[in-house]
Amino acid sequence: MNISNKLMLIVLLTTFEISITVFSAFEIAKGAKFHQLNFLHLKYINQLTKSVRKIASDAPVDIQTIESDILAIKQQPIDCLNEINHLNRIIMKVIKTDQAITICEDDIKIADSALLLVQQYKNDRLNKDDFLIGMNAALDGFNQHSEVFEEPIRKTVSFILMTLIPLVLIISLFNIIFISYLSRTISSSIRNLTKLLLSKPEDNINLDDELDKKTSGELKALVIAARHRIKSEILNIENSLELKAIVNSQTASLQQANDELAQFAYRASHDLKSPLSGAKSLAQFVIQDIKAGDTEEASNNARIIYQQMEKLETLVVDILLLAKAEIGNEEKDFIDFEQIFIDMKERLTWLMKDNPCTLNTSVNLSTPIRSEKARFAQIIENLISNGLKYYDKDNASPFVNCDIHDELQKLIIIVTDNGIGIPKKHQSEVFDMFKRFHVETSSGSGLGMALVKKHVEYLNGEISLQSSNKGTTFKIIIPMDTLK
Repeated sequence: MNISNKLMLIVLLTTFEISITVFSAFEIAKGAKFHQLNFLHLKYINQLTKSVRKIASDAPVDIQTIESDILAIKQQPIDCLNEINHLNRIIMKVIKTDQAITICEDDIKIADSALLLVQQYKNDRLNKDDFLIGMNAALDGFNQHSEVFEEPIRKTVSFILMTLIPLVLIISLFNIIFISYLSRTISSSIRNLTKLLLSKPEDNINLDDELDKKTSGELKALVIAARHRIKSEILNIENSLELKAIVNSQTASLQQANDELAQFAYRASHDLKSPLSGAKSLAQFVIQDIKAGDTEEASNNARIIYQQMEKLETLVVDILLLAKAEIGNEEKDFIDFEQIFIDMKERLTWLMKDNPCTLNTSVNLSTPIRSEKARFAQIIENLISNGLKYYDKDNASPFVNCDIHDELQKLIIIVTDNGIGIPKKHQSEVFDMFKRFHVETSSGSGLGMALVKKHVEYLNGEISLQSSNKGTTFKIIIPMDTLK
């Protein structure tokens, strides 16, 4: 199983655990709600009892107060029935506590009968004595229902507690063990690759054999892409008179590539491990919160775990794109840049929703462009999304402009914004992996600009930037002979 599948499995397991935990928290809280409703039921019965006793002592009949008390009593069983869902009904039927539902329904019927007596008394169709007899009968029914209601509800809540809490604990324990296992396998794969890349010739290690044995999936694709490029460059200059000097240069380049891959493996391992460790710790807190009955804190921690898994998923997707950037695996076709802009705006709806930036696009080409659509879509989306993310909040008219045209047998892509810019000391690092210069604003993986550069280099193009505190401009130049 490759890294992306393992991380996807972790996300699914965590989502399932969160769902069960939140469901359990709400079901447990529902038991307290039932007890509260019965308490209010008793409270309003007591109020109605006082009003009826006043009638018996020949006091004037406060018919409005009596009607209000009956309506208040009726509301409790209504709320109770609304709280009981289909699953609750099945559970109560299985454990034979569904008489609580019957009690609530009977309570509503008694309340409706009492309200009918009130209307008859108001309309002088019922004398005081008969009205008093009817009210006392209703009170007897209400009191009897309050007494017998507690027992089935107590048994139902106890059953839910004894069933759901162990289930949550078992699922949480399984997730912790299984996620820890997956985390160790991911870390082990990255450590093996790091050790392999750092090996020296005198270690007598066959790199190809060891790569097949110890590396697979995205990491192997990344290594193969890097080695493929280096081998291609070496073969192209193999018969040159300067072969010896070039071989020495390529050897140094290979060492640099290995060092970069080792650094990538280390950074990827760190960025993958951090959210996993955080999720593992928070899972423990969720268990403790559930035991303590703090469902609100459990829900908050569960929400944070879900956010951590979303970050992991974003990082895995970016690693996959970076690994595939140098492998031409898509058929060439004519590029419709206007459609690319339409699709991009749909994907960036979440970013543009509360973003005051104006996005302007223009395409002016004298000849059709034929290439791999996915590469241009990723180049344009990464550059424009960066401009939208890092707009200047103090600027009254923030904008991001994207202009695509051709001149002198070259395709030119220019993306300009008037945002906060890139600090001068960091401009040389813009296209490095895992680089983020505005930590308080950035939410990505730090691989976007590295991916843009790899796509441009694959197309034999060049990318440059100019930036200040008044904005940033990226310019890409690609030879037209590679786009036919």
